[in-house]
Amino acid sequence: MFKFALGAFAAGATAAELREYTDYNFEVFLNEHGKVYSLGKEYEQRKQTFEQTLLKVTAHNEEYKAGRHTWWAEINHLADYSPEEYARLRATKYSPSQHPMVSLAAMHEQAAANPDSIDWREKGAVTDVKDQGDCGSCWAFSAAESLESHYQIASKKLLKLSPQTFVNCVKNPNQCGGTGGCEGATMELAFNLTRDAGIALESDIPYTGKDDTCKSYKAAVKVDGYVKNPENSAIGLETALAKGPVSVAVAAAPWGVYGGGIFAGCSVGSFFGGDSTIDHGVQAVGYSKDYWIVRNSWGASWGEKGFIRISRKNDDKLFTDHKPSDGLACKLPAGYPMSQQVGGECGILFDTSYPIGVHAAEEQDILV
Repeated sequence: MFKFALGAFAAGATAAELREYTDYNFEVFLNEHGKVYSLGKEYEQRKQTFEQTLLKVTAHNEEYKAGRHTWWAEINHLADYSPEEYARLRATKYSPSQHPMVSLAAMHEQAAANPDSIDWREKGAVTDVKDQGDCGSCWAFSAAESLESHYQIASKKLLKLSPQTFVNCVKNPNQCGGTGGCEGATMELAFNLTRDAGIALESDIPYTGKDDTCKSYKAAVKVDGYVKNPENSAIGLETALAKGPVSVAVAAAPWGVYGGGIFAGCSVGSFFGGDSTIDHGVQAVGYSKDYWIVRNSWGASWGEKGFIRISRKNDDKLFTDHKPSDGLACKLPAGYPMSQQVGGECGILFDTSYPIGVHAAEEQDILV
């Protein structure tokens, strides 16, 4: 399968070639991705889903070659996922509660000092791309990844931290982003646990991709708190990224078969539809004048070696999220609003946060 080689993460690169899916079929797909289904109802349902996806991918790529899109699609391991399975991967939402904030005025004051571009992968502050599997733990990966990055920036040591710590131990009584664990929560709740109890090393609590009981663990890293940036502020996100990677909530429903390029599939309708419903937690690791660089948690075979470039052409625009019940995290006494306005492509500017005061936990910090 063709994969665009990012090399040194060159900006503005385009595909040298696209995979032509001539004679590509479900059996080839199954062999390529190591999938096995018994003949019967599930096999037929997944085959039908795959075939529909394949038609959309090939049609989109013809339009890409004709210059109608800035990104191309490809068949990946998600091509036969049911809508319910795909939705489970995107189990994070916006948290409307009160948090420490950096003022918008302060962001504007800092803007002049921002570099034209930054990529924290090139600075050694980003660990390998991870795969959350079928557990709705994107929020836990996003938070753990930002903790890894900010710890490296502070200490020059790149640790692999445990998202399973959050899956097991984050308490979510108000059902913020879901009901907790593999059923979803928020990055802010994960940062709060890191402040209060810390996060373990991946080697101490390995990822299992399923809910488990919270048990006593040795904390490796703690934080003083976190900053929640102003909503829908491009300069706010850029200024935060100038300091280090940032956890962001996004509308990722159209991302499934992203293969590469500068993505604009949320605001621009395509065969995969446009959608601005906030439903997924990821990590922004840099930017250029044209795009935001985002790390996903769907494995390194997805997208541009696990990353996606999100267009900045719509940084100054707001889009309507018509399903706040999906995108507004916590249960509220007054219920959910009918809609909400989210900024930037895929709502990437709406809910952004990062940890502060990231430091090594003391030896005696063995907590639950």
